[in-house]
Amino acid sequence: MKTTRKNERRSDCPVSFGLDIFGDKWTLLILRDIMFYNRTRFSDFAPQEHIATNILADRLSRLEDAGIIKKHRDEVLKNQYVYTVAQKGKDLLPVLIEMTLWGFQYDAKTPASKVFVERIKTDKRKLGSGMAQSISRGTFLQYRQNKIGI
Repeated sequence: MKTTRKNERRSDCPVSFGLDIFGDKWTLLILRDIMFYNRTRFSDFAPQEHIATNILADRLSRLEDAGIIKKHRDEVLKNQYVYTVAQKGKDLLPVLIEMTLWGFQYDAKTPASKVFVERIKTDKRKLGSGMAQSISRGTFLQYRQNKIGI
């Protein structure tokens, strides 16, 4: 059986493995939006990041296939799906935190809160744990405002 290019691995390197899943322009932004901004429906993503709908559909599908997000039929709006973060996606939280720190350090135009960045620098483990718990409970927006100050 011939393997399709989509399923081929460049190498057995763990960095390469990660990049094959989330190493494009959109994937981590979509994951960020689900975790941090409670964007859960297809229609929540495209207007915010100006992502083409065909690319959005592809990235959501890839994230679901990789076990990073889950797709459920909306219980109220039966013709729509709701996306949530799976544990495998939650485990990428430290990556997003580190990218925030890096971006804050090198992007003079970043809107990242100085309070947030200082809290990351002061106690990254505690902040990451609190963020992960609030994401799991679906209360990150409140946590973000009350505990992080952003």
